[in-house]
Amino acid sequence: MKGKLEIPFLILAFLLIQGCAGVTPVPSPKPPVPLANANLKAVLGENEGLEIVWEDAKDARDFYRGGVQHKTKAEKKFQEKSYPEAMKFYQSSNDFFTQLLKYIEEDTAEYGLYEGCNILLLPNLLLADNHLKMGLIQRDTGKEAAAQGSWKRAQSFLKKSLLSEQTEWGLALEKELSGVLETKK
Repeated sequence: MKGKLEIPFLILAFLLIQGCAGVTPVPSPKPPVPLANANLKAVLGENEGLEIVWEDAKDARDFYRGGVQHKTKAEKKFQEKSYPEAMKFYQSSNDFFTQLLKYIEEDTAEYGLYEGCNILLLPNLLLADNHLKMGLIQRDTGKEAAAQGSWKRAQSFLKKSLLSEQTEWGLALEKELSGVLETKK
């Protein structure tokens, strides 16, 4: 009877010891996603089409697409130096992206929308870019303190973006943010 209990106990002990002896692979740092693959023009191009309004947004994809579409309008107004309208569109874009972040917190350059279709899903990076440009508008309109606040928010979103997906676009944005924040000092 004693021998019958020892054998299952030895087998169980041996299995437990082996389970603990596994080596955890150390993830190797992967190079940033090239600017040619992940850039503002590519994101805007992927989200053209039927316009999404807040009332019609139902799922994460709607909120992302709506945010990108409002960002497109903001970028156009920013280039035209129509700052009040640009700020309005940047803020509505931010509202869409903020809602999306309740469901999907990380950026990815290959988000599987459905089988065989991947899109750039970079809400944190787009929020960082929006806040950077809002800060530039605020600085140009004499609101330096508000600009600094926008740039700090941009840094926060950029940090989240780069932690989840390294992109050359994000790294370039990081340099640009450092430049505008250093000009104050």
